[in-house]
Order: sequence, then C-alpha cells, then structure tokens
Amino acid sequence: MVKITELAAQKVKEIQKVKNKENAFLRIYLVSEGCGIPNFGLTLEESKTEDDIVDEEYGISILTDIELAATLEGTIVDYIECKTGGGFEIRKPKVDHAEGCGGTCGSCSGSC
Repeated sequence: MVKITELAAQKVKEIQKVKNKENAFLRIYLVSEGCGIPNFGLTLEESKTEDDIVDEEYGISILTDIELAATLEGTIVDYIECKTGGGFEIRKPKVDHAEGCGGTCGSCSGSC
C-alpha cells in the first residue's frame, strides 16, 4: 500500500485544481533504476488500466502499476517545504536494510 501525507494530498489537490483535473489520479511511476536504487516520478492521469492498483487517502487516489507493487509497498508520498521552495518526496520508512543498501532503499529525497 502507498500512503500520502495530509500536506502532500493538499498540494496534489491544488495542482489538480490549477490544471483543471480535479478527478485525476496521482500516478507513481519508475523513472530509472541506478545502482539498484529506483527513482520514481509523479504525474496526474485521468484514467486507470487493468494493471493498476489504487490506494486512496485524504481524498487522493494513487495509481501504481501492479508490477511495481512489491517495490512500492510501504512507500510514502510527502511534500517538503523549505526556504527555496518545496517539492514532493517519495520515500520508504527506514527499516533494517539489506547488506549494501546504505539506508536509502527506495528513497528519493530532495535537499533543502
């Protein structure tokens, strides 16, 4: 299951309104995978496919492809605000990491 924070959900709703896509889904997709660490992106989509899993929280429907379900399990979509602006962060809660992981498995964080 993919979760979204309340702040991130509010920001998604703001974007949906600006883009006139209030009923759009928030899709998480795989951008690339470097050094065994996946990098994800976010986009708004107006329809879903048979291969999509839908998670809902705070009024946001989050789409993920069934092939990414295991990789995204436990992922949190957050919004980070800082002096230079802000942006979305896709991360997994820290758990006991496998050898060679370095503590950043599946996380994608910006620096503020």
